[in-house]
Amino acid sequence: MRTARRQFIKTLSVGTASALLPTTTFASIGKADPVKRIILDSDTATDDAVAVLMAVTSPRLKVEAITITCGNVGFDQQTKNALYTLQIAGKNGQIPVFQGSARPMVREVHGNAKYVHGSDGMSDSFFPDPQQKPEKEHAVDAIIRLVEKYPNELTIVAIGPLTNVALALLKEPSIAKKIKALYFMGGFYKFYGNINPSATYNAWVDPEAARIVFQSGIPLTTVGFDVSVKSSVFTDDDYANVEKLGTKYSDFFMKINKVRRKYCKEHQKMNGSNHPDAITIAAVIDPTLVTQTVSRYVDVETRGELTLGALAIDELGVWGKPPNATICVEADEAKFKKMVFDTLKMS
Repeated sequence: MRTARRQFIKTLSVGTASALLPTTTFASIGKADPVKRIILDSDTATDDAVAVLMAVTSPRLKVEAITITCGNVGFDQQTKNALYTLQIAGKNGQIPVFQGSARPMVREVHGNAKYVHGSDGMSDSFFPDPQQKPEKEHAVDAIIRLVEKYPNELTIVAIGPLTNVALALLKEPSIAKKIKALYFMGGFYKFYGNINPSATYNAWVDPEAARIVFQSGIPLTTVGFDVSVKSSVFTDDDYANVEKLGTKYSDFFMKINKVRRKYCKEHQKMNGSNHPDAITIAAVIDPTLVTQTVSRYVDVETRGELTLGALAIDELGVWGKPPNATICVEADEAKFKKMVFDTLKMS
């Protein structure tokens, strides 16, 4: 136990180990892939809604489904938030929304993050009920069906806890080899957590699920809390410019970020609100947004008293295992903000 703890602490150190394992920069990469099929797995609240809006309006993505996982606020409210965002985007009835697991795999429901997102997950906007209804098929079955329908074509973009994906892998393990890629909004690289000092929210809510996914062999990329803090913060000046747009989407953005904006400034020492889910989908839309990555072996802490949900990054290679994740380290802030503004200008 002490040895394992020492190994874990090593993975969080900030020594010179990055010189020992590969680092990738993306300055030479050309245009992004033409059109990608994705499943967007979300615990839809404020920032998820921005990501949904960016995804469904991007000509580079074909959103095959939105699947709802446990997380930010009440499960049915999250579903309504996703459906209402589709309605705002003019996609009512065009993209199916599937409800998945309303609780973590083996743990009790953790509570909620209303203190970040407001009681309705949308900064207490209390939007009317959406016209579209969720599908009857369970999200886990929908994930399996779509992966088998489009083998090696689908990218799963997980911007909430990984419960649905893990349950799909347990039910049909063969899909792991048929998933083109998985992007996970979670973790960090040589930074700090937002739910405990070593972990971020999405892995902490269901660490057992995260561990299953990280050990599945799916080509996996993480976009962490650190990247969002460095490269996705909308300042007061940014909000003023959003408000000046005067579009339906910009009005939606302003409304849903009221509580989050205040929370990030008062409790997370930022000069505005960060947008981790939005920068994750932005990296899928345009991979050149990411300017540096590292490839590492990553495991997930499921039993730590103080470190539950931490992504244990084997920086020194002490476990002797090949890398199983690409970790985003740096992203282009200006490019991200332009992508958001370009989206908000559309309506």
